[in-house]
Amino acid sequence: MLWQLNLRHLRAVSAVTRLGSISSAAQAVSITQPAITQAVAQLERLLGLPLFERRPDGMEPTTA
Repeated sequence: MLWQLNLRHLRAVSAVTRLGSISSAAQAVSITQPAITQAVAQLERLLGLPLFERRPDGMEPTTA
């Protein structure tokens, strides 16, 4: 599993955690919103855990 992780995706997921939204993270790390959405989904699939609680006002990290 370790070799399936993409550092660019991890950086994007970290930005979502820090900033609370995909759109803010996209601007911060210069990656498109769809790419960050895919990165989050891929990481969640790899780990088998939801990493964020999706809300109308943004994304809140789960305890995972």
